[in-house]
Amino acid sequence: MPDKWIDKTVFTLMGPVTDGMQHNITVNVQDDLPADDIEEYAEWQIRTLEDELKACKILLKEPTQLNNGLKAYRAVFTWWPVDEVRLFQEQIYILHEGTGYTLTASFTKKTRKILGPEIERVMLSFEPRQSSIDT
Repeated sequence: MPDKWIDKTVFTLMGPVTDGMQHNITVNVQDDLPADDIEEYAEWQIRTLEDELKACKILLKEPTQLNNGLKAYRAVFTWWPVDEVRLFQEQIYILHEGTGYTLTASFTKKTRKILGPEIERVMLSFEPRQSSIDT
């Protein structure tokens, strides 16, 4: 890449439209990390969320593990993108070979119960890339 350009790749896995909401899982890849361990990376991401999202309330923060055994960290929170709409969001943070991954899924209260377990299974099956590709 040219000097002063940064790759901020975001992948989107499109899910079903349920309860009037398009569901998906986004995967944000970040190579320039201000953290050395998973909890530090997760706390940095959570602080950023709390600063940026309107009326964000953290409901759960806990260490977890991907299906492949890789350590991860999970946060569930609620926020109001507009006054009359309340969303729930789950994020899973992974730190692997110096690269951070944030997996994010959003739900309504109803779809959290309907689709939440299926989406969480997909998120926990995540396999990080083995190494960066030099361009």
